[in-house]
Amino acid sequence: MAGKSNFKEFHCQLIDGRIDKPIDDDAGVYVVLTENTPVKATLYSDGQGTSLSQTTGVTMTDGVLRFWCADSVSAVDVTILTSEGHSFFIESLTVSQHRVVVWPETCGVYNLIIPYLVVGASEAVVDTGFDITAKMLIKDCFIHVTTVGTGAVLDIGTSTDSDGFADGVAASVTGMPVTLLEEALTSTSSLIGALIAYATGTGNRKLHRRANATSGANIVYSNTTSSSTAGSGFIYLTYHRIPSGDL
Repeated sequence: MAGKSNFKEFHCQLIDGRIDKPIDDDAGVYVVLTENTPVKATLYSDGQGTSLSQTTGVTMTDGVLRFWCADSVSAVDVTILTSEGHSFFIESLTVSQHRVVVWPETCGVYNLIIPYLVVGASEAVVDTGFDITAKMLIKDCFIHVTTVGTGAVLDIGTSTDSDGFADGVAASVTGMPVTLLEEALTSTSSLIGALIAYATGTGNRKLHRRANATSGANIVYSNTTSSSTAGSGFIYLTYHRIPSGDL
């Protein structure tokens, strides 16, 4: 009799909620996190323990999210961005849950949730693995610091404007830094980046749509100031999903 496997398989399919059929998506990206934390989980690509990298996320195949974790893992969190601009954050996903229902017609406001990690020093720009699709109008950016990176200062943006969403926001106190939440005239210290603020130092929001509608603009972050401890948390990008990328 075969012995018990050391690995546990997770398998989820994107499902079109209107017609109740699988969605074929070969460009959607997901990141798997240790449950209730922004720390990326250790993943495997098969039941034999072959490592599966999440350095820039994991790309779906035929709309399927498939990965293995150590058998001791009972649940994970997963953040997803489909090729059509739908985003989901699934908390406490278990092996018994096999469907992610997508309503294709939905064109409302979404929050794309992205984990970040600083390791204790000034760092090169980190590609999160998520790209802005042609159907996304980025409206706002804020962060939630869950573990302090003492002295850490974050820039958040795209591969063409690395501080376009947040420019020099301190990640050295837990919670949500107020400088990314302020509106105009509240103070002169708002750190909203040029892609979503009308003028540096104001909270006046504007919509942003990347110039190139076909190749994707990578969403990135970097720790610009040396920090004495490692830290982590979540980046939130609020955006409108529009029905056509040709607007």
